[in-house]
Amino acid sequence: MLRYNFVLISLVFLVLPAGRPVQVGAVSITLESGVYSYVPEPRLRYPISDTVFLEADEPLEFSWWNDSSQTRIFTIKIYKGYNMYAGNLIYKNDIPPGDSSVKVDSALFVDGQVYTWSLIRVSLAGYKSDKSFNSFKVIREKKS
Repeated sequence: MLRYNFVLISLVFLVLPAGRPVQVGAVSITLESGVYSYVPEPRLRYPISDTVFLEADEPLEFSWWNDSSQTRIFTIKIYKGYNMYAGNLIYKNDIPPGDSSVKVDSALFVDGQVYTWSLIRVSLAGYKSDKSFNSFKVIREKKS
């Protein structure tokens, strides 16, 4: 009963100042202007494992689900190591909204090193999504 009362009090608090119901959680709304600013983060497809096996002359393809309209661009960044600091950035590219992958030259990657890639979605209105990211270790395979 106490938990139920807390929910009612919370809802009343959120409804009264705005004069209309406001959904809490996945959507961010500026009450003054009514601007819709939530942009869903991209869902990564590959690589999402801990290890990536590369052949010497084959590019590494980074891919994601392109499951949202109203996208201006995707921005992909690749960092050396686990930390996504500007000093570790080794690759950055803006991808058109209709694309769902990009191929990166395998010469960029060193055998045994860890890399982190991140992807953000930028809406037509210029709002950015949260980062989706994954770290992986590169293992180079030798051709027979």
